Amino acid sequence: MSSYNGLAQVYDQFTGDVDYSRWLNWYQTSFRREKEPVELVLDLGCGTGTLTCLLAGLGYEMIGVDLSEEMLSQAMDKAYELELEKMPLFLCQSMAKLRLFGQVDACVCSLDSLNYLTRRRELESTLSRVAQYLKPGGLFLFDVIPPWEFARRDGEVFVDESEQALVLWRASYRKQSQIITYGLDLFHTQDGLRWTREQEEHRERGWEPELLECLLRERGFSQIRIYGSDRKSAPSQSDDRLFFVARRAVD
Repeated sequence: MSSYNGLAQVYDQFTGDVDYSRWLNWYQTSFRREKEPVELVLDLGCGTGTLTCLLAGLGYEMIGVDLSEEMLSQAMDKAYELELEKMPLFLCQSMAKLRLFGQVDACVCSLDSLNYLTRRRELESTLSRVAQYLKPGGLFLFDVIPPWEFARRDGEVFVDESEQALVLWRASYRKQSQIITYGLDLFHTQDGLRWTREQEEHRERGWEPELLECLLRERGFSQIRIYGSDRKSAPSQSDDRLFFVARRAVD
């Protein structure tokens, strides 16, 4: 089974509970505090491009990178439908093999995209690539789901439903590898009469915040701050998501 083939077509139908405005406000507030203007931003693991387009709508020059062709297709359609003045550049690339033509002023990575890197060498390579393409002093903002939250989800079964689709998720967590596997059955229709069933599998790894901080420092990041779910307080075991702010050291 593969990831984000069928789900890409209905992904946005099931993200109504995602408060994109909070992500947008966090990014924009962080950018405005910078001494040097933030103009060119990399959205790493951009998915269907919702945040990419929102940031582009605020005037930022955007580069959206994702490995899924299906998700990028949705992102490009969204950008064209919005008739953005500054159209994002979308690139189909692995995060671990990121390759840009130059450096960016800031990099964001949203909605636990880094958790999809389940091997440490992939994570290390991704952080190295971000450091390579981020200008000295540039900001790297991202969020991750911690291992303890994935452990709480072990054995859960939940359903997402819209008028055109239904997704059944089953979660299984392995403590030793800190990997959670979501098996999903996707039922969707375009005419309301004939339904199609597809199956996908999604795997994410819970990365310890201490390890992430260490790997960031090894790759030349400094002023690393870690927050809990409210994006203000220090993280705790009660948080289901952690937020990181790191700055690439000035050479």
